[in-house]
Amino acid sequence: MEARERLPCRDDPDAWFVEGLRPRQARELCAGCAYLEPCLVYALGRPELWGVWGGTTRRERESLRRGRAAAELPAA
Repeated sequence: MEARERLPCRDDPDAWFVEGLRPRQARELCAGCAYLEPCLVYALGRPELWGVWGGTTRRERESLRRGRAAAELPAA
């Protein structure tokens, strides 16, 4: 994925790697980004432990991964 337009996360990458960032702040940082969904898909497919990806915090991505793994389990 290569963005053609300027993206705030590329202008100031350090702004996106804030420890302890709250979910609301993460969503605000990524609000209006045309690459929000592809960014999140990328982060969920890799062990991105730090930073804001696709408007989510590390904890939110961990929760999404657990939910995805549970959904893939065979029915009992």
